[in-house]
Amino acid sequence: MAKQKRFIPNDNNLAIAYYRYSSHAQNETSIDQQRDAAQKYADAHGLRIIKEYADEALSGTSDDRPQFQLMISEVARMKPAALIVWKTDRIARNRVDSALSKKAIRDTGCTINYVAEAIPQEAPEAALMEGLLEFMAEFYSKQLRQNIMRGMRYNAENCYYNRHKMLGYRPEEGKKANRKILVDPDTAPIVQRIFTDYAAGKQLQAIANELN
Repeated sequence: MAKQKRFIPNDNNLAIAYYRYSSHAQNETSIDQQRDAAQKYADAHGLRIIKEYADEALSGTSDDRPQFQLMISEVARMKPAALIVWKTDRIARNRVDSALSKKAIRDTGCTINYVAEAIPQEAPEAALMEGLLEFMAEFYSKQLRQNIMRGMRYNAENCYYNRHKMLGYRPEEGKKANRKILVDPDTAPIVQRIFTDYAAGKQLQAIANELN
């Protein structure tokens, strides 16, 4: 059986920080709040943040995030003592990606410090607590997706506005919840012309050229 590699922390006070928010329900303020909290954490623990990474409006269900991948590629060269993040779910909402990413970071001698989750670095229960939080983050993400898809399907079946504008239609004016989708008198003739021309055998490129 292979012997587990012993973690040897980098002997300095340098830190990097990673921030992320995932949807239109959040905004740039979320990044600012995470940045402010990370700086306060660094000051309280005698750390100096030398570089920050931020992915805006990108889900944690995939590690295909430009700034996150840049951080992973640079951490071995910078060798900071710590990575500061808001919570475990900022790194990933997928347990496999989370485990692989955290291993890559820790293999460089960099600890992972969570601002809003008090996970002890050296205590035996640290791995258990971190694993439970990762599981909860993945469960929340999957449950949220299921609820969103159910709501969108209900809206589509009942002709309610789904927050996606479509050429030829417009949302009903007034209350935001359960707004009906209505025919837009300004753009509907364009859609009707496209379908009429296509049904008559006209090529799509020709239709596009005429509309342009």
